[in-house]
Amino acid sequence: MQIPLCYKVMSHLPPLPDEYVQYALDTVASRKIPKTPDQHIPEQNPISEVFFKRNGETLMARGNPRYSLEPFFNDWINDNITEEWNQIGVANSILFDESPNYTGDSYCSSLHSDKTRSYALFYVIAQSNSDQETVFWKEHNKSIYRKRATIATDQKNLEKIDSVVCPMKTWVFINTSILHSAENIRGTRTVVHVSLDCDPFGVFVK
Repeated sequence: MQIPLCYKVMSHLPPLPDEYVQYALDTVASRKIPKTPDQHIPEQNPISEVFFKRNGETLMARGNPRYSLEPFFNDWINDNITEEWNQIGVANSILFDESPNYTGDSYCSSLHSDKTRSYALFYVIAQSNSDQETVFWKEHNKSIYRKRATIATDQKNLEKIDSVVCPMKTWVFINTSILHSAENIRGTRTVVHVSLDCDPFGVFVK
């Protein structure tokens, strides 16, 4: 099986200026952190309790609410990155630790394809540990590319095909139609997202 390109570190793209990083951090800080999915609905990706099996154990995935950074970011992204985005936001990894269904910290997100986009630029601005990684998966007897909002519920049916430790404050371009998960989150993970339905850089689509 030929493994497609899952991501590319876009180190040639300019870093976010400090004032934009701080705006994103302040945006997260200003929001009530939902301890159960029904406590707050983020602007860009409604969240829910998701469970999956890993090594025979049922775990609750960490939530990843994403809040809008528009219109503050619009001009800078248009001028320096691309005009072909559909959302700009900041996502923050959280626990649903007040839910009656809470299983303890799984240290990872769900294993999924994205709901609202085909590609995304990630820009990590805060993390509790430097070995957090984005892992890409293929489900047995399924296409590598999946329809939107696909969730895999049992890791034994998946094969790990690639992974990347996103460098801090560096753009990383992700093909979000491939099943993926954020792994080894030992606390904080805050990421600026630029969502796209096309590949303006010619990385995945030549």
